[in-house]
Amino acid sequence: MEYTKEFKDRDEALAFLTRVGYFRSGAYRYVFRQLLPADQIDERLHQYRSDDYIPGASMAHVMKLEAFDFKLARVCQEGLLEFEVRLRAAIAHMLAAENVAAHASKNFLDAQNCDKPSGDRTKFEAWTATWREAVRSGAEDEDFIKHHLLKYPQQPVPIWAVTEVLSFGNLPFLFELMKTSDAREVARTFGFVHPRAFGAVLRMMVDFRNACAHGSRLFNRAFKRTLSLKSHETHGDLLSHLLEPSFTATPKPHQRVYIYAAALAFMLRSHTSGTGWHLSFKTQVRKLNIELQAPDGSQLISPYVSMGFPADWTELDLWKPTPSREL
Repeated sequence: MEYTKEFKDRDEALAFLTRVGYFRSGAYRYVFRQLLPADQIDERLHQYRSDDYIPGASMAHVMKLEAFDFKLARVCQEGLLEFEVRLRAAIAHMLAAENVAAHASKNFLDAQNCDKPSGDRTKFEAWTATWREAVRSGAEDEDFIKHHLLKYPQQPVPIWAVTEVLSFGNLPFLFELMKTSDAREVARTFGFVHPRAFGAVLRMMVDFRNACAHGSRLFNRAFKRTLSLKSHETHGDLLSHLLEPSFTATPKPHQRVYIYAAALAFMLRSHTSGTGWHLSFKTQVRKLNIELQAPDGSQLISPYVSMGFPADWTELDLWKPTPSREL
């Protein structure tokens, strides 16, 4: 990899490596390395590229890609925070209609799911330990938890307080224990017809949120969970393009950042509060502009090639301003 005139001196590259670390920078340098000949590829060791870089590649390209990805994660984190707040409110609202302490009794949850095994105990027993630990931990920092425990020591903390101290990762756990009728209403709040599909997306959003919050790479990433929607599982047609088997040229299309972001945008837009997050996301993705060709003459890096985006994604209704924002 060569230094270019874009660098005043090598100290700029050194400062970059000091800031992000050599190992993290390797995730961005990797895509600029040349592919190995077919007879030298070792799939068992996941060795597909040589140590040589594509002609014209430079540290400037690596730095530009990392800066883009860092900003993309921040934008995604903002959308996930919007979703998290709304999800907490929706779950609390539905369960409070059952009982102020619906989380603490199988009478207000799905008893069959509650009795399913989870390790050496039932799911309800595991859930009880989870929310009690959240309350115990929350009492150290949150006055509203301290107030309840002191004033009403014999009563469970109400559901609307519990949902505020649960981690985002534990919200799907509670959602899956809700009665089907209650879970369905929460799912409908976010554009889903049935809680099963929505529950699967919740798990995806937890992975998505963790990747963003922990500074993990989004570019060229294949998440572990896949999203394969059916036509009857969501309201409207904003996600209908995902039903096409070849909606993108990226390998593992159902595990890429696009499909995660598309699901997030859809849920935020389906909520009665609406959103402008999808426009912020669109603006950031369009900033990925690294003009460098692969040896075969194709564009080396693009959302379509590396991140699961459809070629015409900016023209899809999902990413256009909502009518209320056009007024």
